[in-house]
Amino acid sequence: MNDASRGGPGGGSREAALAAENERLQAQLAELLHARAAEVHARDQARGLLQAVAEHAPVVIYAKDSEGRFILSNHLHASLLGRPTGEILGRREGELLDAEAAAEIEAHTAEVMRSGVATATELTIPLADGMHHFWESVFPLIDAEGRCYGLGGISTDVTDRRRMEEEQRRTGEALLKREKMAALGGLVAGVAHEINTPLGVALTAATHGQQVLGRLQEGVDRGDLTRAELRRALAEMGDACKLAVDNLRRGAHLITSFKMVAVDQTSEASRVVTLDEWLHDVVASLRPLLRAGGVEPRLRCPPGLRFEMAVGALTQVLTNLVQNACVHAFTAEMQDRRLEIAAEVDAGWLRIECADNGCGVRPEHVARVFEPFFTTRRGAGGSGLGMHVVHNIVTERFAGRIDLETSPAGTRLRIALPIGTPALRQVEGL
Repeated sequence: MNDASRGGPGGGSREAALAAENERLQAQLAELLHARAAEVHARDQARGLLQAVAEHAPVVIYAKDSEGRFILSNHLHASLLGRPTGEILGRREGELLDAEAAAEIEAHTAEVMRSGVATATELTIPLADGMHHFWESVFPLIDAEGRCYGLGGISTDVTDRRRMEEEQRRTGEALLKREKMAALGGLVAGVAHEINTPLGVALTAATHGQQVLGRLQEGVDRGDLTRAELRRALAEMGDACKLAVDNLRRGAHLITSFKMVAVDQTSEASRVVTLDEWLHDVVASLRPLLRAGGVEPRLRCPPGLRFEMAVGALTQVLTNLVQNACVHAFTAEMQDRRLEIAAEVDAGWLRIECADNGCGVRPEHVARVFEPFFTTRRGAGGSGLGMHVVHNIVTERFAGRIDLETSPAGTRLRIALPIGTPALRQVEGL
């Protein structure tokens, strides 16, 4: 027998080596099995986490394979489609949605998977309860080798927000219309008051002329009319006619100004105006308000500046600024009440300033001047909408800006409107 078969020194060492190798392999296998179990556990945890996030997220989450079939659909996605998740997985968009909407979505899906680039877009999809608006982000799913094997999507249903925005837009339009009609109502009242004076003087002059003419006719009928009486009657008739004509012309000018401003305030159309003439017409229409408040207006504007502009909107702005100054700027004991309105063109901007020498705006109110419904004269006719409307027109319609400077010595509002927009274009020449 040899040494190995007898368990000699050489055989024992080989057996020990084999046993050690076997023990090492078993340990390595146990380590691999442990690592595999840990990997499976981590994968299960990740899958569970993904599922929990998807199910509890307040957004639509879904995923598709490379053929466009759903492989993930969270509860919100399923509820919008009106189907249980089991009926969604494995199906395409065309089996779940309107054909036209499905074709658009599938084309977008194919493009994202082809390009490998994530995109964000807005979608409108007809569902069982009506049209829904979504803001959606879609992205390719890439494996470890860099291949695209599907697509993921996250969508936010913005239908309610869109509805609220539309309601706010309609409310804003209604408020603006209300302000316009209120301003127009004030203008009509002012017309009646302002026109009354020249018409009254003209009527008095015409009545006096009629009386003089009657006396003249009586003298002619009696045959005792003297040359001196004729001259006196003619002089009185001339004075009466001149007084009547002057006041009727004044009334006609006022009516023309009022009519132009009234049309401007109710119209959205643009027309060509000479800036200084337009300013004078608007201020003339507001004379009753200014006179009632004891406010003396002063205008500064270079002559000859001509613009094609949205006159109604800008008339609304100037009217609200003047009304705001008359209502809020001055205290009862102030005697010298001045309002200066200036306009000029500077480096491609039309700049309009409205400055008063009143008591200024209290510091805690400055930041709220343009807020809707904010007013310090709630019980005295203030609606809190005038300056909000001004801000909206300046910033939205004219793409401009408005700044407020105030101190105990008065308030100055500076408006800057860019020239060359659809709402404001300068006209050169005749």
